[in-house]
Amino acid sequence: MKKIVWLCCFAMSSTLVHSQNRLQFRSQNYVGLLEGNDQSAFQLTTINGIQQGAWFLGAGTGLDWYRYRTIPLFFSVNKDLKLARRGFFFSADAGTNFVWNKNQTDLINGYAVDYKPGYYWGAGFGYKALFRNKKDAIIINMGYNVKQVKETQEITIYCLVPPCPAQIERYNYRLRRFSFRLGWQF
Repeated sequence: MKKIVWLCCFAMSSTLVHSQNRLQFRSQNYVGLLEGNDQSAFQLTTINGIQQGAWFLGAGTGLDWYRYRTIPLFFSVNKDLKLARRGFFFSADAGTNFVWNKNQTDLINGYAVDYKPGYYWGAGFGYKALFRNKKDAIIINMGYNVKQVKETQEITIYCLVPPCPAQIERYNYRLRRFSFRLGWQF
């Protein structure tokens, strides 16, 4: 994972050094729908960074309600495929994923749940329609992404003489889904 992030950063920096265009701040804000085997869910995403020429490099975060409510934190790289008024672009995201409610305890049933961060990555293909000022744009992005959630359940087994033993169960969820996002870039 670290090698992929470093490779993306190196490719972006080498492209920026050789390009004649100046750096510009860009923000991409999305509302999206996630579709997978489990269910349909919504997502909110914001990515802020710099753009030079056809390349955009940014850091993103948001809310993801697919099966578990999580907060992804990731780096994003976009490459415009056509430098015209309207054009297509390719996007790639990689980072980590944090569960909203990290610890949960049910005292009546005698179990505790703990969640650990997992990886988050995605890739997509999009369409960008620039406004007349050539800075603002409406963007549509369709892609595929994966988030990982690690869960540990500690269940207390009732016994007559304390201390009662605990049963520990570990789960590792890899949630694969399609993403359909609509957003605004400024």
